[in-house]
Amino acid sequence: MPVFARAVYIVVGLTSVGLATLGALLPGLPTTVFLLIALWAFSRSSARLHGWVKRMPLFRDALVHVERYHAERSISRGVKLVAVSCAWFSVALFFASRGLEPSLTALILVTLAMSCTIFMALTRTASPSATRSRQAPRHS
Repeated sequence: MPVFARAVYIVVGLTSVGLATLGALLPGLPTTVFLLIALWAFSRSSARLHGWVKRMPLFRDALVHVERYHAERSISRGVKLVAVSCAWFSVALFFASRGLEPSLTALILVTLAMSCTIFMALTRTASPSATRSRQAPRHS
């Protein structure tokens, strides 16, 4: 792989890990979607970083959803709801703070929110019984 392409994947992965970390710490911001992006980027650029993310205790609960997506190509209804809600809340917050003035940033943000919505709509929803049976055990 060319050095530039590898660097781009690593930057995308590290940015996604940062956003996933914020998502794990802040209510309302998704974690799973950013972990999927990070693991995808690292799988194409760095086995070491890919393994590092999968071993992070902070992401233990979200990794359950990631593993389900990889195994079954399905996402739980709750994860879908949070991801789509956050995407459109970001659009609403942007327009509320900047007005309805058209801009490249607005176009990109709406396009990303639409892409998230379409992806979630086209991805199979995990059955509630599969969600409960695959959750990581809680340790005291």
